Amino acid sequence: MKAFPKKYNNRQVEADLQELWANSDAFKWDMSLDKELDYVIDTPPPTVSGTLHVGHVYSYTQTDIIARYFRMKGKNVLYPIGWDDNGLPTERLVEKVKKVRGGTMDREAFVDLCREVIPEYHQKFRSLFSHLGLSVDWSREYQTISDESQKLSQLSFLDLYDKGLLVRRLEPTLWDPADRTAIAQAEIDEMERTGLFNTIEYKVDGADPFHIATTRPEYIAACGGIMIHPDHPRAKELIGKTAITPLYNVRVPIIAEETVDPEKGTGIVQCCTFGDVVDIQWWREHNLPLRIVIEQNGRMKDKLAIGSEDWPSDDIEKAKRTVEALAGLKLEQARKKILELLDEEGVLIEQKETEQVVPIAERSGAPLEIIVTAQWFIRTIDFKDEIKKKGQEITWYPPYMYQRFESWVEGIKWDWAISRQRHFGVPIPVWYSKREGEEGKILVPEANELPINPLTYVPKGYSADEIEPETDVLDTWATSSVSPQLVSRTVSDKFGDDHELHSRLFPNALRPQAHDIIRTWAFYTIVKALHHEQKLPWETIAISGWCLASDGSKMSKSKGNIIDPIKMLNEYGADAVRYWTGTSRLGHDTRLAADTLKQGKRLVTKLWNAVKLSTMTLEKVDVNVTTITNDIENGKITHPIDIWVLEELAEIVKNASENFENYEYAHSLRLIEDFFWRIYCDNYLEIVKNRSRIDEEPITQDNISAAYTLYHTANTLIKLFAPFLPYVTETLNDILNGVEGEVTKTVHARNMWPKQEEQAQTNDHKAFGRAFIDILAAGRRIKSELEVSIKTPVQVMTITPKDDTANIEELLGRTALDLKSVLSVETIQFGAQPEGLPFAPSPSENLIISMDIAEK
Repeated sequence: MKAFPKKYNNRQVEADLQELWANSDAFKWDMSLDKELDYVIDTPPPTVSGTLHVGHVYSYTQTDIIARYFRMKGKNVLYPIGWDDNGLPTERLVEKVKKVRGGTMDREAFVDLCREVIPEYHQKFRSLFSHLGLSVDWSREYQTISDESQKLSQLSFLDLYDKGLLVRRLEPTLWDPADRTAIAQAEIDEMERTGLFNTIEYKVDGADPFHIATTRPEYIAACGGIMIHPDHPRAKELIGKTAITPLYNVRVPIIAEETVDPEKGTGIVQCCTFGDVVDIQWWREHNLPLRIVIEQNGRMKDKLAIGSEDWPSDDIEKAKRTVEALAGLKLEQARKKILELLDEEGVLIEQKETEQVVPIAERSGAPLEIIVTAQWFIRTIDFKDEIKKKGQEITWYPPYMYQRFESWVEGIKWDWAISRQRHFGVPIPVWYSKREGEEGKILVPEANELPINPLTYVPKGYSADEIEPETDVLDTWATSSVSPQLVSRTVSDKFGDDHELHSRLFPNALRPQAHDIIRTWAFYTIVKALHHEQKLPWETIAISGWCLASDGSKMSKSKGNIIDPIKMLNEYGADAVRYWTGTSRLGHDTRLAADTLKQGKRLVTKLWNAVKLSTMTLEKVDVNVTTITNDIENGKITHPIDIWVLEELAEIVKNASENFENYEYAHSLRLIEDFFWRIYCDNYLEIVKNRSRIDEEPITQDNISAAYTLYHTANTLIKLFAPFLPYVTETLNDILNGVEGEVTKTVHARNMWPKQEEQAQTNDHKAFGRAFIDILAAGRRIKSELEVSIKTPVQVMTITPKDDTANIEELLGRTALDLKSVLSVETIQFGAQPEGLPFAPSPSENLIISMDIAEK
């Protein structure tokens, strides 16, 4: 045992241990061990957007608690870390830092700026995660924009292309006009706003005019048909006739369509290309004309082909005047302008306010449009049933989170669009031939050529003037979705660098992530794994909640409730912060509570002092421990109270382990903490004081029993708290089990978790111990109610069992001295309750305790 410092300096300890753990490769995965011991974690690569926030502390610490437990339990944990450092968030960060606009710069010059800026932010995240004490294997660190990751991502592209699961199509695409790029369905958010329902009159050949109600009148020029439900009152009159669009005078067919909601608006709907997703469905089913009226920048087109054979008009001049009036306007401006024109025309019948839910881009917050562009898609729609079915084979924690996944899959309407019109991303490894006779032919590189940039590399057998390079890059999710393969360096049996490593590491044991990215990261990773190898990527998925502000609201810059995680770590200490995260169960959102942080800090101090108290006895008794079980069998631990507390501890080890195995780490913490405060500190340390204070020789068997028990309980508690409080437990383990001048084995190493079979094996003393604590509690209550000190002498304490069969006198036996010591009792007697003396029932109400106190 090493000398105990006078006080615990958490800042110095944290700094020293971060350096020690980094230099000693304490958490490095050991490839020499048996594969059956592997426990591989598919760690979320955080987006390097420049901002560290408490959410990083919250979710990543919970993963680390799980990782530390399974490592201590004996698993060979591979806990890698990566940075998601390409895509829109990084581009925005660079634009902000460098005060540039990527869209106006030379592409390679902007990419160079990105590569210049991001290392600083990598280091910020490394520092935060190191300070948190994350037990990651830093040798497995990766970046999604590195050459290695680009190669794996491009290998994934080639494999899916080779399998026919990746196609390029001219398709209606979800489009972010602010960032001017296609996005996937999973990147959609929603915004509520008040809009206008505008009722507009349409003329009809051979019938009276009808009305439609729309919130998007700027799309009238894009109208290709009018949809009416077959049961609409005017259906028989209108179906099959031709309507004439106002202002443009374009003739469009009136079509029966059962999916029209007869209760919405007027029950008659215009189909425009494309106002919403339903328009796409009708456009395809009824083979309607494609009429695009907005640009990719979200402004109205300057020119439309109205008057052409495919877009005829009864009044071309009027149509052109309308186009000119709207040309170049942003959509909101165009909406106001066309409403003015419709009003002047006398066909704007009515306007009503309506509450709208508008789809917006998750990143930019801009309202989305649907524009026809050529994009690359991973086929998903055809595999929805398989994806749902396979998703059920994963163990979900909490289990109800699978329902979110299932609902998302059921609601998918689009294939996964993976091409983006951005700069800083993984280049799509494709060229298009310009050779005569094979114009537009798709050309892809060989796997051994990767990574490549098609803008600077020419495919074999072609010259630069014979090809058109792909300028799009892959969506960042297309790379993040192969995060397990970024570690194993292989995506399939045909495409990869290390098939042996991949066969060992894939599938992973665990995917930890937040619930808001079930629809993106979880879904995409499952899709990729099934498409590549018909395997699920992991056995288990653990879904964390969000960290909320103290008032229960979501943290955001606009609300001013963002907390600096570095400041919080410095104020409370890393262990206290980790304690707060450990109190929250998977799937549950948790408020940032100062009281919980303070409780964590108090726990660290109490654990330090409790172990320090134990060492005072150990210094006077030569404790040569093996296991708790052997020390009881060998006669080292003999006192009934000592055996009782070890039996209680054995039950905590059992239950905490079972809860950890089911990823209920928060419940494990509650069990461990309850034992520590209630049984160990409040009771056992008080009870054992009389036997642990060894001021003179000879040392008795009761002293020896106390010393061994103090060691075992302290040592076991250090291990039980270790996943949650790594800094203080590492320090205490070094003191308790170390030798001056030698390096102590880390408490966080493999097989350091307390073993069930090494704990006290019987419950023979449980009833006695709990009866003892009952008596103690009742005695304390009497003194408290009398407002006297716990040390106030008691002449006689009478114990009256309510159950005649309870042989309390025999149970107390040799522990009477301990009871007398704690409650300052001179004489203990058993029998009927004396009259006129203060009394109290025990908490279990099996006993009544009376006290004859001189100073009452």
